[in-house]
Amino acid sequence: MDKKLANMAQRGLTLPEPTRKELRKTGIFCRATLAIVYQQHAKRWVLRGEESGGAVASFGHYVGFTTMTGQSLAWMQRVQNFMPNGIHAIVIEPELCRVEMYRFENTYDVLITKHSIFGLQNGTPQFKSSIAFFRRAGTLSTELWGKDSAFRGGAMPRFFRRNGEEMLPPESFLDPLLKITEAVCCVGCRHSHLLELGRTTVTFTHSCAK
Repeated sequence: MDKKLANMAQRGLTLPEPTRKELRKTGIFCRATLAIVYQQHAKRWVLRGEESGGAVASFGHYVGFTTMTGQSLAWMQRVQNFMPNGIHAIVIEPELCRVEMYRFENTYDVLITKHSIFGLQNGTPQFKSSIAFFRRAGTLSTELWGKDSAFRGGAMPRFFRRNGEEMLPPESFLDPLLKITEAVCCVGCRHSHLLELGRTTVTFTHSCAK
């Protein structure tokens, strides 16, 4: 894996500065970076992720999480913000898969990455990241954020290789891709699309999305 792809595997999609500036201006907050945290009682290192993002009519950006095989994960905390398109839930797991998507009108970029902690070196946890699926400039003509909103949850973009052949994502991630496609078209998003209600949840409130 080259340096640019390795950086994306760890940090998430790279977007041009004008795009990042416009996202900040419209109030869409999407944090793809993961943190390594230590659980004192369990005496283990784990990964902490924040499901976040949302959309306005012209574009959307969202990141969510699944198991390593694309199955649903339960959130550890639900986050309710006064402002929409911010943090929606927090997940803490020893390994997880991050699903990130950016949409501009009918064009979509997607990045699916796998993350795990596999050991310690001089007391420092080792963090492994790999790319499961990555494509830019996918296309979906359906306007899920507007007149075709009834189809949200049942449509996803198509991605193509340079030679024009369609590039299909791993079958186990079709459902997460349907959900995150819905998320980047969810104008004024106030709920999580991938993480689900679990047995142990804590609710807290932020005054605004930062």
